[in-house]
Amino acid sequence: MAYIKEEEINAIRDQADIVDIISNYLSLKPKGRNYVAVCPFHDDHSPSLVVSKERQMFNCFTCRTGGNVFTFVMKYENVGFIEAIKIVADKIGYNLNIGNLSDFTSQNKEDYEIMDFAQKYYLNNIFTKDGIAARKYLEKRGIDEAIIKEFNIGVALDSKDTLYKLLTNKKYSLDKLVNLGLANKFDANVYDTFSKRIMIPIENLKGQVVGFTGRIYNGEVDTAKYMNTKETEIFKKGNILFNYHNARQSIREEKKVIVVEGNMDAIKLSASGIKNVVALMGVALSKEQIDVLKKLKVPIILMLDNDSAGLEATVKNGDELQKYDLDIRVVRLTDAKDPDEYIRSKGLAALKDNIEHATNYLDFKLDYLKKDKNLNNMEDLIHYVKDVILSINAADDLTKELVISKISKDYEIDAEILKQELKSSLGSVPPKKEEVKKEQIRPKPTKYHLAASKILYHMMQDSLYISIYKNRLGYFKEKDERTLASEIVYYNTVHNNINIADFISYITPEENITNFVSEIISENNNTVISLEEFNSCVDVILKILKKDEIQELKEKIKNEFDVNKKLELITKLTNLKKEV
Repeated sequence: MAYIKEEEINAIRDQADIVDIISNYLSLKPKGRNYVAVCPFHDDHSPSLVVSKERQMFNCFTCRTGGNVFTFVMKYENVGFIEAIKIVADKIGYNLNIGNLSDFTSQNKEDYEIMDFAQKYYLNNIFTKDGIAARKYLEKRGIDEAIIKEFNIGVALDSKDTLYKLLTNKKYSLDKLVNLGLANKFDANVYDTFSKRIMIPIENLKGQVVGFTGRIYNGEVDTAKYMNTKETEIFKKGNILFNYHNARQSIREEKKVIVVEGNMDAIKLSASGIKNVVALMGVALSKEQIDVLKKLKVPIILMLDNDSAGLEATVKNGDELQKYDLDIRVVRLTDAKDPDEYIRSKGLAALKDNIEHATNYLDFKLDYLKKDKNLNNMEDLIHYVKDVILSINAADDLTKELVISKISKDYEIDAEILKQELKSSLGSVPPKKEEVKKEQIRPKPTKYHLAASKILYHMMQDSLYISIYKNRLGYFKEKDERTLASEIVYYNTVHNNINIADFISYITPEENITNFVSEIISENNNTVISLEEFNSCVDVILKILKKDEIQELKEKIKNEFDVNKKLELITKLTNLKKEV
């Protein structure tokens, strides 16, 4: 895993103007000393994202997302911290020096290490004499050595427990291997999960190997064609789009993303030179996968298998994507089951032409709704029109108007009747804006939390406030606040100063702390930094802590039966009350 020195990270952040970097992604407009934009991290309709050139920070008042230039790139590009640094360095022309060891800890570090080792083991196998049959199979399917290396495709050999032994020799536990789906245990016997299969690594959005798809290649008939790693703590199918990490740059360049059904489809298309392709990890898109596609801000082309299941999946996924006002298009490949078969029968040029002339999803849906209907039959026509009306519920006003006009003209139906039908159908669908508002309702912060938030915000601005915190307070009630305060104090001790933008770079690998920092930045964006304000907040916390202590003493007095101890507690309580 890549390693970048902290000095280099700070040097890149110093040279990268956050306004210039975010301008590559969003349309920024000046507003006073800052810049504003529509926030890409929630369903925003008016500019709520603020970018400060002076502080080199961004913040959204609505969804409470905030941070420095690296945080923005991580969230927008769906990449890890190291990848975000690389992207920013590349944008400013910084010659980045990357080492070979990781300075950053991960909650599942060992899991990733094991999966990375397994991937390298399988890849090494395919280039041995035992991997010749697998290589020949892939060559027949148009997958050469370059593509094998691009996707790190390997092979699980005909061996019972080689991988298991290699990993346990490296001191990884058997339970860990079983949990990750690489080994199975039956009574006293342990064996590798995958054997005699071509192994396709599955990477998460950051490019880390989290699972595998194993495919038969010797024509076996008594086993499943494909076998996937089971879901684990690091492998959730709904959070992953196969090939996303590799395809991201090409998607930006081509200004469109092609969604296919299987990972072999994605590999085959990539082998044919079509790199802007991702594959589903199941039949239906999850909310998390849709969020990833939304952030790409490019047309989405659904090119699923040309069978009845693929057709239904196209409709289901298209309907779901349509709810988010995205540009959705469809390619249905005639006379071929999937893209691989289509390329072999019709050629690459024909496939590219299909992609270039992909059908608008709504046009596709209107045609799909005619399936199995005789529109010369009155009953079928009524059903068709009602289905069309339901289909445009989520569309914009112009689309609704155009579809109603077309249906009215094609079938000689009064447009006003169609509009009335549309109005009736909309009554049963809750408006999207109301849903968004509901999500944004947050509990009102207490006096304690407001004061703690301001104290931590001050501490990230200047070493002076860290010193006062240590001398006057030194403690918070909540775990998140204590953890962040401890990190701030440690950072200041090591660096002998603190800068909020650099501090964010330092704590970014710890996602839970980063999210908490984002909330604090959002809550205090307009806070005036002053000694008076800081001390006032410390007084509030001290008073609350003492009140909590008073309540605790009262409970102890109530439950204490030893007279001397009870008098001792009462004296302590009296003195504490005087202080308050």
